[in-house]
Amino acid sequence: MQMKSQNISISIRELTKAYGDNKGIFDFNTNFNNGQINLITGSNGSGKTTLLRCIMKLVQYKGEINRRKVKIGYAPENYLMPEYLTVNEFLYSIGRIKGLTNNEYNNNKIDFFELFNIKQYQNKLIKSLSNGTKQKVNLIQALIHEPKIIILDEPLVSLDYLSQVNLLRYLNSIAKIKLVIISTHNPEKFRSRIKKIYHLENGRLDDKLS
Repeated sequence: MQMKSQNISISIRELTKAYGDNKGIFDFNTNFNNGQINLITGSNGSGKTTLLRCIMKLVQYKGEINRRKVKIGYAPENYLMPEYLTVNEFLYSIGRIKGLTNNEYNNNKIDFFELFNIKQYQNKLIKSLSNGTKQKVNLIQALIHEPKIIILDEPLVSLDYLSQVNLLRYLNSIAKIKLVIISTHNPEKFRSRIKKIYHLENGRLDDKLS
Protein backbone atom coordinates (compact mmCIF):
# COMPACT_ATOMS: atom_id res chain seq x y z
CA MET A 1 0.00 0.00 0.00
CA GLN A 2 1.41 3.36 -1.02
CA MET A 3 1.71 5.88 1.80
CA LYS A 4 0.27 9.32 1.29
CA SER A 5 2.75 12.16 1.57
CA GLN A 6 2.08 14.79 4.20
CA ASN A 7 3.98 17.77 5.51
CA ILE A 8 6.02 17.00 8.61
CA SER A 9 8.34 19.57 10.13
CA ILE A 10 10.21 20.53 13.27
CA SER A 11 10.47 24.24 14.00
CA ILE A 12 13.32 25.44 16.23
CA ARG A 13 13.53 28.99 17.57
CA GLU A 14 16.25 30.54 19.73
CA LEU A 15 17.44 27.16 20.96
CA THR A 16 20.23 27.31 23.53
CA LYS A 17 21.70 24.48 25.58
CA ALA A 18 25.03 25.46 27.10
CA TYR A 19 27.55 23.21 28.81
CA GLY A 20 29.97 26.09 29.28
CA ASP A 21 31.03 29.21 27.43
CA ASN A 22 31.84 27.42 24.16
CA LYS A 23 30.15 24.02 24.31
CA GLY A 24 26.54 23.30 23.44
CA ILE A 25 23.99 24.93 21.13
CA PHE A 26 23.55 28.71 20.96
CA ASP A 27 20.74 30.77 19.39
CA PHE A 28 19.84 28.01 16.93
CA ASN A 29 16.98 28.72 14.49
CA THR A 30 15.78 26.54 11.64
CA ASN A 31 13.04 24.33 10.24
CA PHE A 32 13.59 20.67 9.44
CA ASN A 33 11.19 19.41 6.77
CA ASN A 34 10.31 16.13 5.14
CA GLY A 35 10.90 15.70 1.42
CA GLN A 36 14.66 15.80 1.95
CA ILE A 37 17.39 14.24 4.04
CA ASN A 38 18.42 16.74 6.71
CA LEU A 39 22.14 16.29 7.43
CA ILE A 40 23.75 17.88 10.46
CA THR A 41 27.53 18.11 10.10
CA GLY A 42 30.38 19.56 12.09
CA SER A 43 33.50 18.59 13.98
CA ASN A 44 33.49 16.80 17.31
CA GLY A 45 32.07 19.11 19.98
CA SER A 46 30.25 21.30 17.47
CA GLY A 47 26.85 20.52 19.02
CA LYS A 48 25.41 17.85 16.72
CA THR A 49 24.47 15.35 19.42
CA THR A 50 23.28 18.10 21.76
CA LEU A 51 20.91 19.35 19.08
CA LEU A 52 19.42 15.89 18.60
CA ARG A 53 19.07 15.36 22.34
CA CYS A 54 17.22 18.67 22.60
CA ILE A 55 14.82 17.67 19.81
CA MET A 56 14.20 14.40 21.66
CA LYS A 57 13.65 16.37 24.88
CA LEU A 58 16.30 14.32 26.67
CA VAL A 59 17.85 17.46 28.15
CA GLN A 60 16.50 20.78 29.36
CA TYR A 61 17.04 23.76 27.10
CA LYS A 62 16.02 27.35 26.46
CA GLY A 63 13.98 28.27 23.39
CA GLU A 64 11.22 26.54 21.46
CA ILE A 65 11.08 23.24 19.60
CA ASN A 66 7.75 22.53 17.96
CA ARG A 67 6.86 19.25 16.26
CA ARG A 68 3.75 17.26 15.56
CA LYS A 69 2.76 14.50 17.92
CA VAL A 70 3.60 11.61 15.63
CA LYS A 71 5.64 8.45 16.04
CA ILE A 72 9.34 9.18 16.34
CA GLY A 73 12.33 6.87 16.04
CA TYR A 74 15.69 7.76 17.57
CA ALA A 75 19.01 5.93 17.35
CA PRO A 76 21.72 7.54 19.50
CA GLU A 77 25.36 7.05 18.64
CA ASN A 78 25.97 4.92 21.73
CA TYR A 79 22.89 2.97 22.76
CA LEU A 80 23.20 0.87 25.92
CA MET A 81 21.09 -2.19 25.23
CA PRO A 82 20.23 -4.93 27.76
CA GLU A 83 23.04 -7.41 27.16
CA TYR A 84 21.28 -10.49 28.53
CA LEU A 85 18.37 -10.32 26.12
CA THR A 86 18.53 -11.85 22.68
CA VAL A 87 18.19 -9.60 19.64
CA ASN A 88 14.65 -10.82 19.05
CA GLU A 89 13.63 -10.42 22.71
CA PHE A 90 14.94 -6.87 22.81
CA LEU A 91 13.37 -5.76 19.53
CA TYR A 92 10.08 -7.45 20.40
CA SER A 93 9.91 -5.54 23.70
CA ILE A 94 10.72 -2.28 21.90
CA GLY A 95 8.05 -3.01 19.31
CA ARG A 96 5.40 -3.65 21.94
CA ILE A 97 6.34 -0.48 23.84
CA LYS A 98 5.97 1.44 20.60
CA GLY A 99 2.54 -0.02 19.88
CA LEU A 100 3.18 -2.84 17.42
CA THR A 101 0.97 -5.91 17.45
CA ASN A 102 2.59 -9.35 17.26
CA ASN A 103 1.80 -9.60 13.56
CA GLU A 104 3.10 -6.10 12.83
CA TYR A 105 6.32 -6.83 14.70
CA ASN A 106 6.87 -10.15 12.95
CA ASN A 107 6.23 -8.65 9.52
CA ASN A 108 8.44 -5.62 10.12
CA LYS A 109 11.32 -7.56 11.63
CA ILE A 110 11.56 -9.73 8.52
CA ASP A 111 12.08 -6.62 6.39
CA PHE A 112 14.68 -5.06 8.69
CA PHE A 113 16.54 -8.29 9.40
CA GLU A 114 16.88 -8.65 5.64
CA LEU A 115 17.87 -5.00 5.19
CA PHE A 116 20.78 -5.41 7.61
CA ASN A 117 21.39 -9.14 7.04
CA ILE A 118 21.13 -10.15 10.71
CA LYS A 119 18.47 -12.89 10.69
CA GLN A 120 21.13 -15.36 11.82
CA TYR A 121 21.70 -13.29 14.98
CA GLN A 122 18.09 -12.99 16.15
CA ASN A 123 18.51 -15.58 18.92
CA LYS A 124 21.96 -14.41 19.98
CA LEU A 125 22.50 -12.51 23.23
CA ILE A 126 23.21 -8.85 22.65
CA LYS A 127 26.39 -9.11 24.74
CA SER A 128 27.81 -11.58 22.21
CA LEU A 129 27.41 -9.28 19.20
CA SER A 130 30.11 -7.31 17.42
CA ASN A 131 29.94 -3.52 17.49
CA GLY A 132 28.71 -3.49 13.90
CA THR A 133 25.85 -5.88 14.63
CA LYS A 134 24.91 -3.94 17.77
CA GLN A 135 24.69 -0.82 15.61
CA LYS A 136 22.32 -2.62 13.25
CA VAL A 137 20.09 -3.57 16.20
CA ASN A 138 20.23 0.04 17.39
CA LEU A 139 19.02 1.25 14.00
CA ILE A 140 16.28 -1.38 13.80
CA GLN A 141 14.86 -0.39 17.20
CA ALA A 142 14.49 3.15 15.86
CA LEU A 143 12.83 2.08 12.61
CA ILE A 144 10.77 -1.02 13.36
CA HIS A 145 7.58 0.82 14.38
CA GLU A 146 7.61 2.82 11.12
CA PRO A 147 7.85 6.30 12.69
CA LYS A 148 6.98 9.52 10.88
CA ILE A 149 10.08 11.26 12.27
CA ILE A 150 13.46 9.49 12.19
CA ILE A 151 16.48 10.90 14.04
CA LEU A 152 19.80 9.08 13.71
CA ASP A 153 23.07 10.08 15.37
CA GLU A 154 26.06 8.90 13.29
CA PRO A 155 24.16 5.91 11.85
CA LEU A 156 26.99 4.73 9.56
CA VAL A 157 29.47 4.17 12.38
CA SER A 158 30.63 0.51 12.60
CA LEU A 159 28.43 -0.61 9.69
CA ASP A 160 29.90 -2.75 6.93
CA TYR A 161 29.85 -1.35 3.40
CA LEU A 162 26.78 -3.29 2.21
CA SER A 163 24.76 -2.28 5.27
CA GLN A 164 25.72 1.35 4.68
CA VAL A 165 24.53 1.10 1.09
CA ASN A 166 21.25 -0.56 2.11
CA LEU A 167 20.60 1.99 4.86
CA LEU A 168 21.31 4.95 2.57
CA ARG A 169 19.00 3.51 -0.09
CA TYR A 170 16.27 2.99 2.51
CA LEU A 171 16.62 6.53 3.88
CA ASN A 172 16.47 8.01 0.38
CA SER A 173 13.23 6.13 -0.27
CA ILE A 174 11.44 7.24 2.90
CA ALA A 175 12.69 10.84 3.10
CA LYS A 176 10.05 11.92 0.59
CA ILE A 177 7.23 11.09 3.00
CA LYS A 178 8.95 11.08 6.40
CA LEU A 179 11.07 13.59 8.27
CA VAL A 180 14.65 12.30 8.39
CA ILE A 181 17.33 14.05 10.47
CA ILE A 182 20.86 12.64 10.58
CA SER A 183 24.06 13.77 12.24
CA THR A 184 27.17 12.64 10.41
CA HIS A 185 30.88 13.20 9.94
CA ASN A 186 30.54 11.82 6.42
CA PRO A 187 27.99 13.89 4.47
CA GLU A 188 29.69 12.89 1.21
CA LYS A 189 28.33 9.35 1.63
CA PHE A 190 24.78 10.67 1.40
CA ARG A 191 24.58 11.14 -2.35
CA SER A 192 20.87 11.84 -2.44
CA ARG A 193 19.63 14.67 -4.62
CA ILE A 194 17.11 15.53 -1.91
CA LYS A 195 19.40 16.52 0.93
CA LYS A 196 20.07 19.69 2.88
CA ILE A 197 23.20 20.19 4.94
CA TYR A 198 23.23 22.11 8.22
CA HIS A 199 26.81 22.80 9.29
CA LEU A 200 27.44 23.48 12.97
CA GLU A 201 30.49 25.30 14.24
CA ASN A 202 30.94 25.92 17.96
CA GLY A 203 27.25 25.30 18.57
CA ARG A 204 26.04 27.73 15.94
CA LEU A 205 24.62 27.25 12.46
CA ASP A 206 27.07 28.33 9.78
CA ASP A 207 24.72 29.74 7.15
CA LYS A 208 27.55 30.09 4.62
CA LEU A 209 28.12 26.34 4.57
CA SER A 210 24.54 25.13 4.96
